[in-house]
Amino acid sequence: MLKYELSTAFKSKRVMILFLLFIVLTSYDLYVNYSYNLTEYLRAEVASKPTGKDLYNPCFASFISAASIGNLPQILVTWIFPIYPLFLYSDSFALQKQCGYYNVLLTKADRKRVLFSRFATAFLVPFIIVLVVLFLNFGAANIIFKGGESFAGLEKELERSAAMNFETFSLLHPYIVYVACIFVFATVAGLYGVFCTGVTFIVPKYTIIYPVTFMVWFLILFMPYSVLSVMQIFAGYSTREMIISSVYYILMVVATTVWAFIYKVRYDEL
Repeated sequence: MLKYELSTAFKSKRVMILFLLFIVLTSYDLYVNYSYNLTEYLRAEVASKPTGKDLYNPCFASFISAASIGNLPQILVTWIFPIYPLFLYSDSFALQKQCGYYNVLLTKADRKRVLFSRFATAFLVPFIIVLVVLFLNFGAANIIFKGGESFAGLEKELERSAAMNFETFSLLHPYIVYVACIFVFATVAGLYGVFCTGVTFIVPKYTIIYPVTFMVWFLILFMPYSVLSVMQIFAGYSTREMIISSVYYILMVVATTVWAFIYKVRYDEL
């Protein structure tokens, strides 16, 4: 069941469209960083390409760092974030419920197995798409900004602070932290896919699914401990903020998933 759901999802035009959109957004972000950091070189004002401390570190130039001027790609991803997991897979149940496919499916397969495969697919599809795109972006950054050491002045934090915190650790070990953040970013996307699927199971109506998932997303964006703290590296968030926001986020997803699972298994009728 899970294999079939994943195969169907990854063959859909929706997945290909959003995959290409992510590629475009992350590539544009890289282009903006390249154009800004190498302005003098591109204008032929200097003879050689900047290196070392004059060139961005590949981790700083990559997408999650949100270092580009204006942060337009990050804004487009962050502000309409629920669209991505919903469009990739999570809202499919609403259509299947309306056309009767879900009811037919339940006559041929165990309800719990169906629900498990749906939740698993809702996590894995956005997780894998985001993971692949971010690693492609990071790989491109390592080629374009090879040898770069600059963090646009953030490295001065190492001189000011003797204590080890997340920010100083990130600057000392940027590659380890950035790769970890790629997995965290992908996990946030996957978990929100699970949350959106839970909402869809409870109320399978497009007129409710999208407003509710957007409202909840904006709530967790602007709450005191925002989920953004674990989605942006080199942004100055404290370890405490990241831990608390992660706990809030995971609890919200788990609570919604359990509620939806119990509702569909025990109370929902064909």
